[in-house]
Amino acid sequence: MNFEQAKKIHFIAIGGIGVSALAQLAHSQGKLVTGSDLSSSEITKKLSKMDNLKVTIGSHPELINKDIDLIVHSPAVPKTDAEYQRGLELNIPILSYPQVLGQISLQKKTIAISGTNGKTTTTSMIVESFKYLNINPTVIIGGVLQKYNSNFINGNSEYFITEACEYKRSFLSIHHDIAVITNITEDHLDYFEDLADIQSAFIQFINNKKGSGIIVCNMELKTLEPIILYAKKNGVKIFDYSKYLTSEYILEMPGEHNRQNMAAALSTLEALNLDVNSAYTYLSKEFLGTKRRMEYVGRTENGAYIYDDYAHNPEGISFLFDAIKTKFPTKKIIALFEPHLYSRTEDFKEAFRKALSLSDILYLFPVYKAREPHQPEKDFIL
Repeated sequence: MNFEQAKKIHFIAIGGIGVSALAQLAHSQGKLVTGSDLSSSEITKKLSKMDNLKVTIGSHPELINKDIDLIVHSPAVPKTDAEYQRGLELNIPILSYPQVLGQISLQKKTIAISGTNGKTTTTSMIVESFKYLNINPTVIIGGVLQKYNSNFINGNSEYFITEACEYKRSFLSIHHDIAVITNITEDHLDYFEDLADIQSAFIQFINNKKGSGIIVCNMELKTLEPIILYAKKNGVKIFDYSKYLTSEYILEMPGEHNRQNMAAALSTLEALNLDVNSAYTYLSKEFLGTKRRMEYVGRTENGAYIYDDYAHNPEGISFLFDAIKTKFPTKKIIALFEPHLYSRTEDFKEAFRKALSLSDILYLFPVYKAREPHQPEKDFIL
């Protein structure tokens, strides 16, 4: 069953950032949308307010019936899920979130943004640049765009812009006209064996090109060498975003990582022959970014600044603290950190300690287990 053809779609884990965007896309196309999630959230509440879109909390297999044309689920949903199993019993076609992205990517000119860190911010920069240049893309992003207060934009142009996550090689479902690789570092070692295994996944990702293919990356990054070598051997055109990492291109938003993200966005525009200079003028002064990416929350009664950030690996935390120290060189950093996944925390324990030591005061919360079973003995393994 093709997502485009389905008239009634049920989404399992509809509260997820990616699946919720797909649900909004289906709703914008006039499809009848239902969905479920294990817990209520701001996302499920927002979706519930939409006309002809019903969200239920908890798993309710009795609501799955033969009138449903298609079931879409998050990759995090186990095949033992009761709604998933009910769909199998009724022979309802079932697709994962990445599979649907793959179908959409075949229908539009697709820009897929991948990499260990910086995907969401880079995607946001590309999207805001497109909008500034009066191009209205369809967008599915792994965060909430502050300017549009949404993780989804219903575009009317030929372009589809989406994040491409490497975890479990899910990005191999996406067919791209342009593949952006922000960077590659060791992560998701609960799935990948090592860095070489991650690099092999990115080489496979490059193979999903349409036509001869285009990749945007920083050719100076050592971890990208095997990917760049493979691309050159196979005639893939490479746009090196390091050319935009000069003193000519500055960004009011602090942090070297954000300059890297902007460089990747500008290089993407160059690959499409769009107006790089106009986009740079906009991004350097007016880019708002996404929620939970050094998002300013407010100030305390005593004048302390509060920021919220999704940084969940050692490199991301180091980038964040570097940006804060640049913006506030004389202030102390008080960090409240919740580790994400037992496996990641254990794999990078020493790297986490080094990154978190950049703060002046640290409040450490128990590990957020996410998709892993609860292991209370590992709640404070840092």
